[in-house]
Order: sequence, then structure tokens, then C-alpha cells
Amino acid sequence: GINAEYGHIPNDWFFLSKRSQFFRYYLTNYAPQEVGLDGEPIGDLIQGYDFRFEIADGKGGVEETVLHTEEYSMDLYKEQLQHIVEDHDEEKGPLFLYFPVQTPHFPIEVPKRYYDIYEGIVENEARRTVMAMISAMDEAVFTLVNGLEQRGMWDNTVFIFLSDNGGELGCGQYNYPLRGGKASLWEGGIRTTAFLHSPLLPQATGVVNHEMIHVTDWLPTITRIATCGLEDPHKACSLDLGNINGVDQLATITLPGTLSNRTEILVNIDPLWHNKAIISGRWKLIVGPNGHDGWLPPPELTSNEVEEWVEIDDGARWRLFDIQSDPYEKEDVSLKRLDIAMELFNRLNEYEVVMVEPGNKPYDPDSNPKYFNGTWTPWLETC
Repeated sequence: GINAEYGHIPNDWFFLSKRSQFFRYYLTNYAPQEVGLDGEPIGDLIQGYDFRFEIADGKGGVEETVLHTEEYSMDLYKEQLQHIVEDHDEEKGPLFLYFPVQTPHFPIEVPKRYYDIYEGIVENEARRTVMAMISAMDEAVFTLVNGLEQRGMWDNTVFIFLSDNGGELGCGQYNYPLRGGKASLWEGGIRTTAFLHSPLLPQATGVVNHEMIHVTDWLPTITRIATCGLEDPHKACSLDLGNINGVDQLATITLPGTLSNRTEILVNIDPLWHNKAIISGRWKLIVGPNGHDGWLPPPELTSNEVEEWVEIDDGARWRLFDIQSDPYEKEDVSLKRLDIAMELFNRLNEYEVVMVEPGNKPYDPDSNPKYFNGTWTPWLETC
């Protein structure tokens, strides 16, 4: 998050880069560790990444000489991707690279060269800008893949592409026909696409997988790939990951027809916004207010391609959906299947008893970027 609050991810939480087993053979230069902006206990700089694009001045600000005010951020990242691949020394070990792209995240803006691609194709300005931002992202991904191919590293690469949430409604992003968007518990906010590609995999391409997979599953899945390879996803592989929520999904992803290793997803429990949701098999229960509701079709669809669904805010305490037969969450069946609703509600209560309390802190006006040369940066000398 941004530094409107003083806080950071707790130091006792672990990431891929903290798993010595995973990185026994991998360089950690480009792996995330901790993330925080409050100064201590993780230092004056923006700690948590062995690699930084530029270095802060150590006093809660950024030197004028390192600011990039004219370039597009994706162009800067693309340039660094080239350097990372070109400079990688394979004799020191394989490369693990985590690249969280900024586009098409806010702010919604893009250089003219990408915007012009969609001239005469997309009339809606916000939509056209978002699509242009995705083209900028595509170009950066191409740069990375092409660089790996040029270095002869692509044939030994596992490439994973995923998103963290659905599109944010109202700024050129759409999740239609799914309901809702980013910052909601509707499918449009939480269901995203992802893919895994590797020349090391069997030549079964273009396989679409509809099994239940959660973002927490990537940690054990990637650890399994690094530890035991891709050759036999069903073979036992000892992973010392402790008590985590994720499960190894390599077989589910790479072997068509293999069932998921999970049947349940805790979507969220938010005691501050007073809502929570859970998915169990075909059933999904949402409790409390949800926000960002409705089915918003993209402007390029014609009226004949859009179904008119009416959202009903009846003040219901909870809503139950059969997302297997009703993935667009049109019909609340909680009254028809009260037994299922109660079962999932009790399951949510079980999770809530053992959940970690939110670490939200009050807004600190001293964090305003106007005090630090217009940059988001650490601003506290002590916690």
C-alpha cells in the first residue's frame, strides 16, 4: 500500500526469498523480501528488494538527480529487464525474477505511441487508454522473453503470468459478464486469469483449466518446481514450508484432467468493512456490504451482445450463489439453501477466530509526497 499509514508487513511473515530451500540454487537479486515505508525496523531506504532501480537518500526522500519525470515508468522497467537478463551470470546459478508490472494500474495514462495504436478502433477515451497501457505491458513482456531467448535461457525457463484482482470499474476497466470489480468480493473483483508456460512442459498447449486455484498456491507450487522440477508432478516432493494456506498445484496446472488440491477458498474477512466471503466447491457465501456492484459491459459491445441484469440491494445480511451454474452471481439462493448458507457461515466464523488482526494505522499527514520532492518514500526515523 501507499505510505498514508505507518506500517509494514510483519518481519515474521515469509516470502519466497526467505525460503532457503527454494533459493538454494537460485540468485535472490530480484526477489521480494519485506515491504514497508515507515523507516524502521527495515531501514531508512525502501527495504525488501536486493535490487532497486534508484537509491533513496536515506533521509526519507529521493535525490533530485534520480527522479525520472519525463519517462514512462514501463519504459524504465523494460530497460532494466534488458539489463538484468543481459548481465545475469549463469555460472552463479539460475535466475528468479519477480516483475510486478505497474500498468494498467492507476494512474490511467500512457504515451501517445501506444494510444495511437487504437485510433479508430476504440472510441471511449478511458477504455482506449487502458488498452494502450496493456500494449505497453505486452511490449515489456516481449522484451523479457526475447532477452531470455537471445541468451539461450528460455528453453530452461518457467514463465508465470497472473493478476492480483479484477479490473477497477469506472476507469476503463471491465470484468463483464462477471459481477463487480476491484475492491469487492464479487467474482469480477476476485476471479482472474493466469497462465504458466515453459518449453520444459509436455507439448500440450492451449489447455484451459477451470480448477480451483488460489493465489496462495503459487508459493508451494513454485517451490516445488524449483526443488523437484517439472518432470513428474505427481511424484512426492518434500517441501519444508511450515503451516501455510497454499497447496502445491503443479499437477493440476500441467496435467489436464487433474483435480485441484483444494476445495475451499477463504476469500476475505474484513472486520473494518464488516464483510467476509468464502467459496466451498460450487457454493459462494458473501456476508455484509460488498461495494463495486453491478454488471458493467465494455463500450465496444453492442446492445445485442449485452444481457440486461438488474442488481437488487435488498439489505440482505448474506447472499449465497451457486457459482458453477451461476458464475455471474445473478440469483441469491440463500433462502432456498439455508443449510448451505449456515454451513459456510459457521466455517467463516471458524476462520475468524484464528485470523490475524488487521494492522491498519491512522493516516499520517507527514507522509504526503509534497514534503519529499513529490515521491512516495519512508518518512519516519523511528516507529
